[in-house]
Amino acid sequence: MARALLDATVVIAFADTDDQDHELGTEIVRGVDAGDLPDGVVTNGALLELLNFVHDRNGQAMATDLLDRLIEGAHFHLPYDPKENYGVGRSLFRRYEGLSFGDALQVAYMQGEDLDYIYSFDCDFDAVDGITRLATADNPFV
Repeated sequence: MARALLDATVVIAFADTDDQDHELGTEIVRGVDAGDLPDGVVTNGALLELLNFVHDRNGQAMATDLLDRLIEGAHFHLPYDPKENYGVGRSLFRRYEGLSFGDALQVAYMQGEDLDYIYSFDCDFDAVDGITRLATADNPFV
């Protein structure tokens, strides 16, 4: 099964109709949901970030609907970051000035799981060796 990380920026863009990347976010999330794109992995840190944003901006109902969609969707995976990722994430956070700690944890997860691709609108990931950021609904495995 082909998998790629799904960054909070993409799911937020999907949920927020006012987001400048709403159309692209919608294409990506729907592509993952339909199985046309690789399965989307949403780490616990990204899930927390996106649900807090959607809750604050769009309310409880939209946040819980989004959570249900991610939990129930056959092509979404919501793993819990192992404690070991915090040490790797801390090193990455120190090494790459543009990465937030949450982004560094996502990179640590990707490295631990041998994931090469991340759907994201955050160009800070571009600085990280071994990771390819995808900002369109393209499937890198076909």
